[in-house]
Amino acid sequence: MKAMKKLCFVCYILTITAVCLLPLLGMIFGWGAKSTENRIMTGMPDLYAVTEDTIDPNLQFTEELGEFYSDNFGFRQELVTADSWINESVFGRSSNTKTIVGRDGWYFLGDTLDDYTGVSAFSDRGIFRLGRTLELMNQYCEDANISFLFFVAPNKNSIYPQFMPWSVRRSSSPGNLDRLSTAMKAMPYYLDIKSVLLKEAEDTSRFIYLKNDSHWNNLGALAAYNAVQDNLNARIKKYDYLPIDPSGLYISTTPVSGDLTAMLYPAFQKKDIQYELGLPKNFSSSKPLTNLMDSEINTTCQGRYYNAMCYRDSFFNAFIPINSNAFAKARYTRNSKTSPYDLTAAKNGDYNIVMVEIAERNLANVLYSAPLMDTPRVKTPKVSRRRYAEQHCSFVDDGESFIINGEIGDWAELETESRIFIELRSSSDKSFYYEAFPVLSGDSYADNGFSAHINKYQLKNDDYQVFIHVGNSELTRYTELTLN
Repeated sequence: MKAMKKLCFVCYILTITAVCLLPLLGMIFGWGAKSTENRIMTGMPDLYAVTEDTIDPNLQFTEELGEFYSDNFGFRQELVTADSWINESVFGRSSNTKTIVGRDGWYFLGDTLDDYTGVSAFSDRGIFRLGRTLELMNQYCEDANISFLFFVAPNKNSIYPQFMPWSVRRSSSPGNLDRLSTAMKAMPYYLDIKSVLLKEAEDTSRFIYLKNDSHWNNLGALAAYNAVQDNLNARIKKYDYLPIDPSGLYISTTPVSGDLTAMLYPAFQKKDIQYELGLPKNFSSSKPLTNLMDSEINTTCQGRYYNAMCYRDSFFNAFIPINSNAFAKARYTRNSKTSPYDLTAAKNGDYNIVMVEIAERNLANVLYSAPLMDTPRVKTPKVSRRRYAEQHCSFVDDGESFIINGEIGDWAELETESRIFIELRSSSDKSFYYEAFPVLSGDSYADNGFSAHINKYQLKNDDYQVFIHVGNSELTRYTELTLN
């Protein structure tokens, strides 16, 4: 009896040891993980840090080795899949914070949760700053005879909230996108795509977002595209590219995997239905469109007349094959949080349409850094009172522009719709005024931030005092800037 008990104990220990060693052995014998996520897997760290002059031990080796093993251990995909299945089937929850398990086989991106619950809500001034930033971008484009268009691709749970889990409570207050759409309702360059898609989603016979992906499907992209073409047709004289009637298309279906379930079930990806539109490909690209996530894509199309610069994110992937038929030349630039919109590239590149698309979850990125463009010159504002307050800002002379960035102090008594102006006063007491972007570089939620790129070639070579003005229709407060 004792021998049998001892044998069972030894077998138990050996089994546990084998199970623990299995991932390591799997990695050694080439059964390591292959990433299905949109990221690069951690590579094997080096023992030494080699520079041009020295060879030093890599003091971070053990930490980096742990990260390497975590990404590459054997049977990782199978174990992650099993863990996700248990969490979803038994507990009705996701094992990955990047993914939300919804109802009826729907999945949602975790990054959209703050919009859904209202955690990421902007202040009223934040919404004003968004609108004012877009208006300054539009003015710059208008001055260059470029038609500007801005639209937001809604989060999936903004269009299909009924499939979110019961445990997540939706905010009862309007979200950032709805508030921005209300504020920008009268602006022809602002396109409310969410209203368009909500109407499309009333047809419950087929969906316009993928169940297992964070993006719209081809039908959703087509609906957004038609709204864009309607907007451009209404605003641009002799713009003649018509929207596409879905009823006249040959629409087929094909099974596809999605970015959300790929994270949860890498060894057994769930499939969803993608709608293939059967559209002709009249355009050509500078290189094969094998990766629609490339940072830059250029297309040309014979017989078209307008050139479009499109600043976009991953929602535009399904848009590119449809949109490229409409323009003689189209350039698609993928933007991120740290890459500001370079409108000077559109102005200098012979583009007569600028299209900016951003996902709802990334709306704050618009205010993360000011667009690359000359800060617009304005008429002399009415000034009634000077404040002798200390106001610092960062100041950079890059050879072509004066770049000013900072935060307004309490002296200015900022209000919701306060605008911010920079005054350059020459030695001869002549002043030049510019409206600054209400943006603090690196902080989307800094309601007192300001940025300006002032073109030096518009100014004579002189010594200038720099003042900052804050107010509305009649400016009432200003002070001198201390340049750091």
